[in-house]
Amino acid sequence: MRNRNLLIIAYIAAVLAPLGLAIVFGEHEDDPLLQVIGIRIAVAGFAILILQVVLTARFKSLDRIIGIDKITQFHKAMGIAAASLLLSHPLLMAAGSKSLALFSFDLPWQINLGKLALLFAVVTVFFALTFSWLGPPADSPRKAGLRSASKSNQDAGGFAALQDYNTWRFCHKAVVLVVILGFAHSLLIGPDLEPVGMKILWWGLFVVAGGIYAYRNFYIPVWGRRIFEVIQVKPETHDTYTLTFKPKDGRALPRNPGQFMFLKLKRPGRLSEIHPFTISASSLRPDIIEATIKKSGNFTNTIDQTRPGDVGLIEAPFGRFSLVNYDIEKFLFIAGGVGITPIMSMLRYLRDTNDTRPAILLYGNKTEEDIIFRDELSKLPENVKIVHILSRPEKSWQEPKGHIDIELIQKYAGDILSEAGIFVCGPVAMMDMVTSCLKDAGIPAKRIHSERFTV
Repeated sequence: MRNRNLLIIAYIAAVLAPLGLAIVFGEHEDDPLLQVIGIRIAVAGFAILILQVVLTARFKSLDRIIGIDKITQFHKAMGIAAASLLLSHPLLMAAGSKSLALFSFDLPWQINLGKLALLFAVVTVFFALTFSWLGPPADSPRKAGLRSASKSNQDAGGFAALQDYNTWRFCHKAVVLVVILGFAHSLLIGPDLEPVGMKILWWGLFVVAGGIYAYRNFYIPVWGRRIFEVIQVKPETHDTYTLTFKPKDGRALPRNPGQFMFLKLKRPGRLSEIHPFTISASSLRPDIIEATIKKSGNFTNTIDQTRPGDVGLIEAPFGRFSLVNYDIEKFLFIAGGVGITPIMSMLRYLRDTNDTRPAILLYGNKTEEDIIFRDELSKLPENVKIVHILSRPEKSWQEPKGHIDIELIQKYAGDILSEAGIFVCGPVAMMDMVTSCLKDAGIPAKRIHSERFTV
């Protein structure tokens, strides 16, 4: 918690430092108030924009303290904030000068650089918001087990391009143009950047952003991912497969149960994209990596065509969704569909360490054939109780039916509900519903753990 608070303070300081220097050293005695406010807003907006590059760098040190899922959500919110501030800048400048030149490019080129940067920023935010509002296709990079029940590209009709992950990713990479153009615009025309100290700070921010961007987009793809070989492709259900990887260099990959990786599969003649997937293998097997993947989109629909000998480029481990991060005496795991994968990793950890703490798993699926790891779940130690819930069962199904709600939770886990650490993983709608009903039942939020890795 202390480290997290320090990071929050550092972020606020990084945003306010340029603004503070601009206020102290800026000279605007004769300028209209609205224009002064507009300039200061642009300074703050550009500082936030620079920090957006830092937030997307996937630094493991930040992940250990905060978690990439929370960083991603914060990044999204601050992206909207930065775009709003930068959009306000020309509006206030135009209002202060009582001019409509805002809508014209017949201006000095230094000003047009800023307008072009703003245009790129607005387009990027537009794609990010439509991607979120329309719902990403099944192959968007959500951690295995955290996929939402969104429409597919085929159902989206004319909106398919707005849902396409590669379109979204390309636009986000292009944000570097906003930084470059905005930096040039501000340096060439910004009156608050005339003091030497302010110029040094501004150049420093730009160099840091450029260095981090190069690290993430050039260094990591070439040298920052470890090479693994596929040694087994195992069907788990009719549409779910477990890929087992072995490191080419023979070095183990230590991790905590429940963590995830970024995987780029390289298969002859097949699409190669990087996606996050849970490491479903027990963390006590650092010599192998396993990803259990459901066929659900253009990329994963060919997962069954992966063959031993194919290559996986892996960056790992990431995530704080792990039982080892908490002091817990009893466990309640609630999973939906492929959301079982991080929870299965934790259950395997309990089994492999001979941990006798009581644990209950409530596992929801549509049909019996959708149950992943069914045989292995049935063979877990006696201290682990498994309850399967089906929403579309056959008439012969004798176990619980419907969806996981508070009544079902209290019926099967009521004995430990008041003291258990609760881990929830599944489709976003299911996680929202379960988390909400648990809080309504008086369960403190600090005992409810989930991880939402969404773009």
